[in-house]
Amino acid sequence: MDSNEKWYSVKEVAARRGVSCDTVRRWIQRKLLRAFKFPGRSNRRRRVYDCFRIAESELDRFTRANMTS
Repeated sequence: MDSNEKWYSVKEVAARRGVSCDTVRRWIQRKLLRAFKFPGRSNRRRRVYDCFRIAESELDRFTRANMTS
C-alpha cells in the first residue's frame, strides 16, 4: 500500500458499491474485505460502533475478485 493512498469509510464504500453499511461490515467481519480498525473513540455513546477504514487498493482488489459482471 502506498503511503499517499486514499482511504474510505464504511459509508463511502457502501455508496460506491451500492450496498448498505451493514453489508460492508459483514464483508469485513467475514474477512472478504480487509480494513483498518481504529480504537474506540468515545465512551459517551450507549451503542459503540467500530470505526473502519478501507484502502483504495484493497477496495479495487475486492471489486475485481467479487463483483465481476
